Amino acid sequence: MKISIATWSFEKLLRDPQKPVDYLSVPDLVRQHYGHDVEALELNNVFFASRDSAYLSKLLAASRQVGLALLNIAVDEPGDLSGSDAAQRIAGVQKYADWLPIAAEMGIKAIRANTGGADVADLPVSDPRRSAAEQACIDSLRRLCDEGRRRGVCVLVENHWGLSGNPQSLVRVIQAVQQSHGTDAIGTLVDWGNWPPQIDRWQALEQTYPYAKAVHAKIQDIDENLNHPAYDLARCIEVTRSAGYDGYLGIEYEGEGEPLAGVGRGVARLKQLLS
Repeated sequence: MKISIATWSFEKLLRDPQKPVDYLSVPDLVRQHYGHDVEALELNNVFFASRDSAYLSKLLAASRQVGLALLNIAVDEPGDLSGSDAAQRIAGVQKYADWLPIAAEMGIKAIRANTGGADVADLPVSDPRRSAAEQACIDSLRRLCDEGRRRGVCVLVENHWGLSGNPQSLVRVIQAVQQSHGTDAIGTLVDWGNWPPQIDRWQALEQTYPYAKAVHAKIQDIDENLNHPAYDLARCIEVTRSAGYDGYLGIEYEGEGEPLAGVGRGVARLKQLLS
């Protein structure tokens, strides 16, 4: 496995009200601070200053100049892909689909889409309202994968709250779309830390890893001795290896501390565990 960084880790720096970091400078920032321990980046659509080709070329060139691969674009758009209003839901699908040609233009092979479904998040898996939301989400993702296949871009679905916060729902949705569109069209982006408190983290990881095409190695506050009290990073690695996943571990830092230092401690800890 190799280490990558989700650029959401630098959200505080990118949105600093006094002196925000320019997104185009992030690849160089990563290379300067973490050397060649980090090999790739995940981008976030919310930080793109523009969607025009000139800007996309600059962002791609900035990454290539320092030898960092671009793995995917994590997309956050309004629109509930599990919503009951079909017209609003399909409009939401289109907002996500608008990022597929952007990814293709940059040579990026995947985007992350959110399931939505906040209104069913706390319902049991047997509740008909959750089942209806799952079917709506399946339809949405099939539509998105139709366009993704035309563009050569895979759709990733993260356990990112809402409907996807329940591993059984997430697996049912992914299985249904893979049955109609194939395993290359869609997969999970497994986040170690996004499971709600009532969900068993380890069981959830085991359930969702068989469909994993990407991973967020979520790092909360981590001290100078590389202790991570939120949960056991070593066990996360153990579950990852047991599942046969051998791709990138994308550090996504969401601690309260300074992001550059927090990410650096995450890199150091993952290096220890991978060695």
